Amino acid sequence: MSSPLLKAVIFDLGDVLFNWSADTKTAISAPTLRKILQSPAWFEYECGRLGRKNCYREVGRQFGVVVDEVAEAFLQARASLKANGALVSLIRGLKKDAVKVYAMSNVAKEDFAVLADKMDWALFDRVFTSGAVGMRKPDKDFFRHVLRETCLAAEEIVFVDDKRVNVEAAESVGIRGIVFDESSVASQHALSSSAVFRGHEYLHRNAKNLDSITDTGVRVPDNFAQLLILDATREHTLVNVTLDFKETWNFFAGQAVLVPGGKFPDDLDTTSMALTVLRPTASASTRSMLDKMAECVRPDGTFLTYFDRERPRTDDVVCANVLACFYHYGRGYQFPRTLQHIHDVLLHRTYIDGTRYYPSADCCLGFFVRLLQSAPDDGHLQARLGPVLRSRVAERVGESGSPLDLAMRVLACDALGIEHGDDCRTLRRLQCQDGGWEPGWMYRYGSTGIKIGNRSVTTALAVKAVAVSDNKGRQEMVRDGHV
Repeated sequence: MSSPLLKAVIFDLGDVLFNWSADTKTAISAPTLRKILQSPAWFEYECGRLGRKNCYREVGRQFGVVVDEVAEAFLQARASLKANGALVSLIRGLKKDAVKVYAMSNVAKEDFAVLADKMDWALFDRVFTSGAVGMRKPDKDFFRHVLRETCLAAEEIVFVDDKRVNVEAAESVGIRGIVFDESSVASQHALSSSAVFRGHEYLHRNAKNLDSITDTGVRVPDNFAQLLILDATREHTLVNVTLDFKETWNFFAGQAVLVPGGKFPDDLDTTSMALTVLRPTASASTRSMLDKMAECVRPDGTFLTYFDRERPRTDDVVCANVLACFYHYGRGYQFPRTLQHIHDVLLHRTYIDGTRYYPSADCCLGFFVRLLQSAPDDGHLQARLGPVLRSRVAERVGESGSPLDLAMRVLACDALGIEHGDDCRTLRRLQCQDGGWEPGWMYRYGSTGIKIGNRSVTTALAVKAVAVSDNKGRQEMVRDGHV
């Protein structure tokens, strides 16, 4: 069942769109000022049932402070109000994607008037204030009023507020909510653009239902795709993989549906991915798994793909993933011939038409970049692979490709400090109405050439790529003084 598209976002004002300070040069401390904001008299003032002077008089009596001090404290607090430039930039991005933007705030008419020149209110389709409506959050009727006025279904709206009680009230009438925390990566990613938010929605809507699919239409439950999703999102609730002790891992989750008899050997590719994504501590069992993989290296530095010497298959990307695992655990130096092999693959572009198991040049490069990132402080690894890898990734900018190719390319460019031109904009345009992206072919089954893709893998990588691009754009705007 598909979820309705995101059509609108409602933002709170104070502590979300506006930052302010409760520290004033008065006798009223910051904690006391915040307590005043939660007093019954202040609630009445916010709803327009009590004037400002009477409100100040009442809270002065309640908190034992001079009325003039109350007035001065709030005068200074209002003067400290400053728009959150990063969120203003995010709102501009939402507007570009034809998402309606509203504000909804507990604020008295007199106080809202002070904000007139502190925000570009033309960015908002409408502003709802408690002073104008006579209701305040978390009153559910306030949210119902907004739904009636916007003529939108609750499930088409996202509400952003710093107070959990307000978000819970919104969710109780069917509106999707985000508890905003400016320091939270999740908050920033969820709000960085409607493309990112819709992508997150797609992933959560399909959580734990992340099967891959072949180009012949066969559904394939596999561990590798889930590990890639977890690596991109760090959200364990999306996947069905855990750190339960396993000596080795299998590509297939359960029965090997593409294999006669349903049995298939464990492989080094999935095992190395599990060790780096799930990040177990360097225990005896971890060392045992690494030792077992080390036994699978060949004299030329390439690794076998399977823990089965009767299947002597090799693949350059598998070698890179295994080597990345060893570097992650501080043992990459043990395999200089493997590193030289990957360098030669890059130098001679033998990945350009894909490898045995990985059909796309951009996917190959994405995993080679992952190898470089596995040990950022290893000078030898960085010097050996960094220059040639930067050159090869730069060559791909502007090339056509699937959404998966574009996502991995944008992420590779970002990791290496390379401008990715229009590739991210192209990636945005390829987003589907349900918020996800089409799969692209991540790998192919070696003996038959059957291609395998996964929408959730592509969506997780695309969300990360768009968010990274948006974050970079916001930083440049802030640096250049445009927000």
